[in-house]
Amino acid sequence: MVSIVRVVGERGKEIGSILWRCVYSVSLTLLCSAGLAFIPQGAESLLLVSDPGWTFPIFIFSVASWSTAAWYSARLTLGRVFDGTSLLDRTDTPFVNGIRMWLPRFLGIVPASVLSIQFQRLGQPALALACFITAFAMGVFVLKRRAWFASRFHGFEGQTTSIRFESLQQRTVLTVSLAIALTFVLLFAVWIWPVEVTRYVTAPALLCFAFASWILFGDLVLTYSFKQARLPSMAALPLLLFIVFSLWNDNHQVRLLPIEANDPPLIRRTVKDKLNQWLQTRVDSGALLPRRPFPLYVVAAEGGGIRAAYWTGMVLAKLQDDSEARFGRHLFALSGVSGGSLGGSAFAALVADDGGNGLANAYCARGGRGTPYQECMRQILQRDFLSPTLGYMLYPDMLQRFLPFAMPAADRARAMEAGWEQGWHSATGNERFGRRFDQLWAADGAMNVPSLLLNATLVDGGNRIIASDLVIDGSFPDAYDALDPVLDLHQMSLGTAVHNSARFSYVSPAGTVSACRAGKQLVACAPGVERAPWGRVIDGGYFENSGVESVRDLLFAMRPTLDEWRERHYDIDPVVIVISNSPEALAPREKQDPAGARMDTTFLSELLAPPLGLFNTRTARATFAVTAERRDMAAILPPGPVRFLWFGMPSETHTPLGWALAGKTFRGIDTLLEPPHNAKLPFDAVLERLPPP
Repeated sequence: MVSIVRVVGERGKEIGSILWRCVYSVSLTLLCSAGLAFIPQGAESLLLVSDPGWTFPIFIFSVASWSTAAWYSARLTLGRVFDGTSLLDRTDTPFVNGIRMWLPRFLGIVPASVLSIQFQRLGQPALALACFITAFAMGVFVLKRRAWFASRFHGFEGQTTSIRFESLQQRTVLTVSLAIALTFVLLFAVWIWPVEVTRYVTAPALLCFAFASWILFGDLVLTYSFKQARLPSMAALPLLLFIVFSLWNDNHQVRLLPIEANDPPLIRRTVKDKLNQWLQTRVDSGALLPRRPFPLYVVAAEGGGIRAAYWTGMVLAKLQDDSEARFGRHLFALSGVSGGSLGGSAFAALVADDGGNGLANAYCARGGRGTPYQECMRQILQRDFLSPTLGYMLYPDMLQRFLPFAMPAADRARAMEAGWEQGWHSATGNERFGRRFDQLWAADGAMNVPSLLLNATLVDGGNRIIASDLVIDGSFPDAYDALDPVLDLHQMSLGTAVHNSARFSYVSPAGTVSACRAGKQLVACAPGVERAPWGRVIDGGYFENSGVESVRDLLFAMRPTLDEWRERHYDIDPVVIVISNSPEALAPREKQDPAGARMDTTFLSELLAPPLGLFNTRTARATFAVTAERRDMAAILPPGPVRFLWFGMPSETHTPLGWALAGKTFRGIDTLLEPPHNAKLPFDAVLERLPPP
């Protein structure tokens, strides 16, 4: 028994020494392959390369690069004998030599093999076959290369194989140097042209190229070259630099537009003033008459990445098109979270364009066939917003993490906002998403552009911070006003305001907000006043994912003004529309049915139960907020018709959270707005309330 334990211990030490020598090849190949196979966002991102064009050939080349880097790096680091001080250098047993030979070969075929299986599961047999051929070709190459190419490794005298060697040939050094140089070429290309480059080098290809470059740099530079110089392996150095330099290299300051001499004043109104003016314009136009019901809609748009953005935008666009643009004149405000903020803001911006006759001349509306809002929404949002951001995260912003100073130009948040701005511009021909946030309402004399409440979360404290054209005062308890005079956010663009609400789960970083100070006191911002970091904003879904909490606060703030108008015999009929994109969420109920509960896996429950519970409260809190809103509306508003409408996504529609969806997925969401599916949603209930033209 003792001998068995001793043998197992020796084998364990040998395996540990081998794995540490090529830790980057092993960890990045196995873990990243598993991520693409088992994480829903990874599987959905793979479908980005299924469309015709150059994206799939480039992706296959990236997979081959990753496979080659994994095999090549492991082969060199395991085969080289250094000074003999480590266990691996001293050991020449059949067991260790077998691992030396077969581990690199195994790593070389893993990426393409896993992807072949995954594409088959995704219903893409042609792509699965291409990946299988790549894996097969890689396997044949690593097995037959000695027969095809005479090995020039300088091995030991009398040695019949080249498993172990003492020096590298010059062409090997040149090959590795060229591969690392090409990595920096891709880095600068993504940095300078993030949207243009990632139209062809999509997120899956970027990931594979990044894995290849990290493997080469980690194993051959940080391990091989240091041990060749008789120094310890520096494989853990990036982690150390990442931790230490984080004290000084925050480059995620919220992006602000430059201050110009002729900048217009900030456009803001209190809830009371905005509501009075909004109603008065409808009286002046003859749309609001005494004793005639007049619906006033307030929308809450749930978060959920591009799925939420597209679902929100298309629901609102369909209501606008089906009502011949009457719905927008009855929409007072829209509260959004994360992707719901993007979809809602895109709709508000289209209304602003329509008011200035810009929508009729927009590229996206020319083939609308009576549905200009839906056509434009498709062209704005049916885009890959993940690849530019991921490209920045894997290249310039990744480099930033290991430098002791901040480079704002490397902030991956800028790539996300640039993607939205270019998507808007290519569809409409104007720069509205890149203009100052409050200027969305600058030319809105008819007051048709709905107010926006874009909900974000403050990291330090966990409170809401809301960007709005409405003044966020005590009517919104425990919430910060993003446009408070002491905060330096007045010059942010519409795209930046949306992004502050949609900074979720590491893809988008927390944004640093500055405040203006005079000594220790906060003062109103002005040119020349000292700025200092004040807080960091993240996705609004961390606080509450439905956007309903802000709608509830808004209705309480509106109630006194609505009462005054009712005393003047104007029958204002508030209606809340909740747009939910969570396929597993049901319209909220007063009591949960135990039959609807589910038991999650118990695998590693000691570790996973707390984070899973916290994540699942994201949906549960949103549902609770909606339920509480229904209860409060019944209490604070006079009796009347149904005042709560739920636009939920059917439970069979499974699309992962993220910032990229395949074309097939977008088309699947479109079918939910067509017969017979649209009959399950309350479109008619909204349209029937609208007065005739």
